[in-house]
Amino acid sequence: MALTDLSPIVSTVALAVSLFTLWFTVLRRGTVRSTHPSFIAFRYDFVGKRVPQAKIFFRALLFSTGKRGQVIESLFLRVREGSRQSEFSFWGLGDKDIIRGSGLFVPETGVATNHHFNPVDPEAMFLFSGGSYSLELVAKLVGRERLVSLWNVALEMPAGVFGPTIARETAVFYSWSPEQRRYVASIENRSGSVHALSDPQG
Repeated sequence: MALTDLSPIVSTVALAVSLFTLWFTVLRRGTVRSTHPSFIAFRYDFVGKRVPQAKIFFRALLFSTGKRGQVIESLFLRVREGSRQSEFSFWGLGDKDIIRGSGLFVPETGVATNHHFNPVDPEAMFLFSGGSYSLELVAKLVGRERLVSLWNVALEMPAGVFGPTIARETAVFYSWSPEQRRYVASIENRSGSVHALSDPQG
């Protein structure tokens, strides 16, 4: 086969590679992913409601698999314990000043911050009783109807931490151990001031 006969083939392959590169680096929308949370915490907020507001917060990196990035319209937790299932969709985020979650652009390089979630119904008391909990982080992306499940985590809540009397300083922290490949629980009492959005009486 002469070199002149190979020219159309080489040109076709080069065009295909160029088109694939264009699609992969520019046109591909990709999706959103999340790293394993470095910690997860359970506590209660006291914000003048009829009942204390259960809160779950964690720190993780959200990143886009596409060059153009993605916009998260809403983010929420599905919380399951025994026969109970609750939607924690009151979303706040931030490292120091907590702001209400209302859209978040996630670039390819990612966004690392703390995410805070309370139940969607502020009038219903959600008690963190002892038992096995399943947490699922779910995202709704702009322009897509299907929800995206980012991760599922199973945790064991020690019995008797939160009872009829709930102390505002008490929290259960789960720290991820890469070596043990599991979360290690610790019960902490943190007094002092907290962010006004979480606890104006702190």
